[in-house]
Amino acid sequence: MSQVTSTSTRARVANTVEFFGPQWFGSTMGTGALGVALGLLAAQSGIDALLPFAQLFVALTAAMTVTYTLPWLARMWLYPHRVWNDLTHPIRSQFFPTMPITLIVLGLGIARTMGDIVPSSVLEPLLTGLFVLGSAGIFGFGLVVVTIMFTNDEIGTEHGVFAWYIPPVSHLVIPLLGFELVAGHLAGTATGQLVFVVSMIALGIGTFMFLFFGSIVLHRYAYESLPREKLAPTFVIGLAPTAVLTIALVKLAHALEAGVGLGLAVEPLVPGLKLLALVMWGFSAWWFVLTAGLVAHYVTRRTHPFFFTWWAYTFPLGAFAISAGSLGGFLGISAFTAALAAVTGLLAVVWVVTAALTTRMVLRGHAFTPE
Repeated sequence: MSQVTSTSTRARVANTVEFFGPQWFGSTMGTGALGVALGLLAAQSGIDALLPFAQLFVALTAAMTVTYTLPWLARMWLYPHRVWNDLTHPIRSQFFPTMPITLIVLGLGIARTMGDIVPSSVLEPLLTGLFVLGSAGIFGFGLVVVTIMFTNDEIGTEHGVFAWYIPPVSHLVIPLLGFELVAGHLAGTATGQLVFVVSMIALGIGTFMFLFFGSIVLHRYAYESLPREKLAPTFVIGLAPTAVLTIALVKLAHALEAGVGLGLAVEPLVPGLKLLALVMWGFSAWWFVLTAGLVAHYVTRRTHPFFFTWWAYTFPLGAFAISAGSLGGFLGISAFTAALAAVTGLLAVVWVVTAALTTRMVLRGHAFTPE
């Protein structure tokens, strides 16, 4: 009996590694975003009771990241053909940057919620290390994924879904932690100047990739039928680019105020950054309403059963919530705190439901199977 049990356990572990797809880090991104949103809400609302929950979700993100990285790396070594199949898939390939995005989001969460817990001597190298690893992974996967997309003749218009926004968003996320470091721990240093330059380069790459890929995806949605129900949650990813850009513009202003050593005059730039951030957030708000309408369409006229892709709801909602809080503080308009609270509350509900259904899927043995 013990030998049978041991064999069964090894088989389950092997299946977990073999079919541990890149999409699993979408759950860590959403978990980390919820932690950051709760930490920001605690600071802006004065509700200190929210901070322990924010720290809990950031700690959970760290634990999930470590746990997921083990099978993620083992799969590359033991099942390279599976990894290659995912890399050449027109949709699954887009999720590879979610792993390094998680490192950046984790750094943001630690910076937002753990500043009073982690000693400064540990915090600075930790955040810098997460920035370096996350940025390297994002630049690397971005080049690989886009190169394969351009050289893969089997990709057609019908494959263009909002998951294609993930590579652009991944580059836009880099400046969030980069500007945070430049405005804080690395202010006035040569390292800080280097981080600022890398962050600006990533901001440029992500912005133009968003514009170019966005036109392809919207063309597909206008001229093809809506994707099957499994991909319905990816529509909310359309929130992420402009929401992340809003946050980046706010953090850029703080980084410039801290001094980046490039001879830039800060005061003339701030009003323009405020207007541009408001424009970006306005598009995200419009897309939020549009997403609600499309989800209602799936629920009422088609079907919307649970798939792991439900995790796609979490990070974009978190980015939208954080952008509302960041913009409110930047403009000095307290009304944005209400939007931060409302969207964070919605995100918490979505996270709990999705986490519960994912746990059930894992326990029933449906999580790690061929797609």
